Amino acid sequence: MRNLITQMKKNQDKKVVIIEKIFANYRKPVYDLLSDQVDLLVLHGQNNSGIAMAKTRYSKRIPSIQYSSNETALILFPLFQILKFKPQIVVLDFSLGIINLPIIILICKIFGIKCAFWSHCYDRSIGFAPESRFYDRYRLLLMRWISAIIAYSKEDKDILKPYLTKTKIFIASNTLDTVSASEIRKKLELEGRSKIKNRLGVTHEINLIFIGRIIPSKKPELLIDLYELLKDRYKLAVGVHFIGDGPMLPQIKGLVKGKSIEDDFYFHGAIYNDVQNGELLFISDLMVMPGAVGLSVNHAFCFNCPVLTLKKVNGFPAHGPEVEYVIHNKTGFLIKSHTAEAMAIKVNDYLKNKKMQEEFHQNLKYAVENTFPIEKMVNGLLECFEFLTAKKN
Repeated sequence: MRNLITQMKKNQDKKVVIIEKIFANYRKPVYDLLSDQVDLLVLHGQNNSGIAMAKTRYSKRIPSIQYSSNETALILFPLFQILKFKPQIVVLDFSLGIINLPIIILICKIFGIKCAFWSHCYDRSIGFAPESRFYDRYRLLLMRWISAIIAYSKEDKDILKPYLTKTKIFIASNTLDTVSASEIRKKLELEGRSKIKNRLGVTHEINLIFIGRIIPSKKPELLIDLYELLKDRYKLAVGVHFIGDGPMLPQIKGLVKGKSIEDDFYFHGAIYNDVQNGELLFISDLMVMPGAVGLSVNHAFCFNCPVLTLKKVNGFPAHGPEVEYVIHNKTGFLIKSHTAEAMAIKVNDYLKNKKMQEEFHQNLKYAVENTFPIEKMVNGLLECFEFLTAKKN
């Protein structure tokens, strides 16, 4: 898979515009590789998400208006740049919050530019039901109006396929820069976990980690309940690490202080440095994310850290497509019962079973190299571009 892109014929004659709400820094490595294969222009707006933004030679920030407090509610103005660049293909971030999407598509069609959507394509918390929901009917109408869909997973493709008999669906498995992360991991392996812990001032032999926004839907308070069960019921001394910020952070810190367990909790704040995040994942035994997971799964796996999360029940948690990589009892745990007790049972079993840990680490290595390497995502995009520029299309 590593040589997949280098073996492919260069396609610099293909001119492609990708339009996004924002240009997130974590997406830059994918676009860097893609720009080696096609003549690429990334057009993006700006919102209040707080996500770190990238800037490159092939990207341009375009005028945008955020018309409500919802970070997805944007009006983007890409038409000048599209008509100036004269692409063959325009790939649109498919978000209903971008209310002028139909106008952008119409202009592209007038000028003979092929359009594709790239997104989840539906609300993952409630599924896809165009028979009964207006918003899904509108989504379906727009999807039938364009030439191709780029989905994030096979599950997404399977959900959409019965409704889209004339629209081609491609899969670009969502991922991050697995090559760079693997290089960081190799350096950490040479240093060793013990030395890294000493350098970071981590005194615990066993460590659990949470990475993400500290918000109610992520249920960060369950890590405190889990910690207490592991300590009182299973006699395990664990350190609990929080990487991230959010409105619940003061509450979590207050609970920890009120229980006088500060010595076992590490609050690192939001970290945007890949090496620092990698170090903390590398010394951790499990990532515990009760709420929805996304690219944090890929991130953890790159540093040999399995993931424990809750199995979706009645739409919660509204996991991203990356939850497909969490295979129960193979690369992590999907807990059916949404309780700290059920989580503690699995954590205890895993921490006391060295053979299981070794098997997990082998499975994680395979996933990083074969299931979601960065080249696989780029290849999914290139397959879509090949289809859109074929003469028959």
